[in-house]
Amino acid sequence: MNEPIQLELPCVVKHEGDLDYYYERADRHRLQLEKSRDKQTVYIYDLDNTTFQRPKIFTHRLRFNFKRGFYFEYDLATYIFWDSFIVSLFDRPMPLAKEMKSHLANGEKVGIYTAREFRWFSYLWCRIKIGKGLTFVKFRPKNDKTIDHELKERYLKECLFKYDFFNTAEIVAFDDNELILSMYRQNDIQGYLP
Repeated sequence: MNEPIQLELPCVVKHEGDLDYYYERADRHRLQLEKSRDKQTVYIYDLDNTTFQRPKIFTHRLRFNFKRGFYFEYDLATYIFWDSFIVSLFDRPMPLAKEMKSHLANGEKVGIYTAREFRWFSYLWCRIKIGKGLTFVKFRPKNDKTIDHELKERYLKECLFKYDFFNTAEIVAFDDNELILSMYRQNDIQGYLP
């Protein structure tokens, strides 16, 4: 007999309409994200002895032995002593550097994780030797003595929080250190030697 009357206020009707609009809009963006997730690959490269190699005269110490004669031996102190902008320009690209540049030219997401200490010329070096388009670059902070594989795992965690595409993309990493590659594999990342 007496049925309740449904009151329709203009502000409520408009608000319900807005909710439908925003839901459809968000859903449309979600669908586009799902499409882009399928194809996206992120490439992580190391610098030293993976994509670029510094001449031995700047990284090795010349030694002499009566049995072997003159020979070069890797010496970290020599590397640190010669670590300057002018010397870094002598870094020779290895075959993997060409592959990295082709990924950059194709517009793919490419970044660098390196154990090189950050210097004033680090980003300039990347621009000169690699070019534009690097998505992320991680150098060792000054006075940081963290072991390389722990340092690069920290880089990985930082990038997971900073970049959304890291959570959904397939990640491929190149490094010359077996400990670092095993760390990548533990984190479900494809790791390859150069």
